[in-house]
Amino acid sequence: MELTNFTRRWSKIFLVAALFNYAIGLPILFARRWSYDMSYVAEVTRDPMALRLWADFGFAVVLIGFGYQIIARDVRKNRGIVLLGIIAKLFDVINLTVLFVMGIARWLVLVPAFIDGVFVVLFVIFWFSSASLNEES
Repeated sequence: MELTNFTRRWSKIFLVAALFNYAIGLPILFARRWSYDMSYVAEVTRDPMALRLWADFGFAVVLIGFGYQIIARDVRKNRGIVLLGIIAKLFDVINLTVLFVMGIARWLVLVPAFIDGVFVVLFVIFWFSSASLNEES
């Protein structure tokens, strides 16, 4: 299958999304205390269960990144996974923003929230502009 400019461009965007998720998720998974301290204010508990759940969140971020990598391999076949990506990124945008506004999270969490917001917009554009991809094949 020869990739069109459309599928080639979107494959690159989904690969960037995967790499971004790995860049965020792996430190959360493997450097949980450091990344937790960077993300949350001092008054938030650092008990072992909170840190374990934080690492679990990091695993989920990496897993979702793997989903983006699967989409990047073939945006036509794997288009349905994009809906999960939209939901995951939108949740992250809302949740991190709310945690910051509540004074629980540091301003630093707004950086990945903003980047995820950009990905949400891109993924929605892809979803609607690619609706006819499978019909054309």
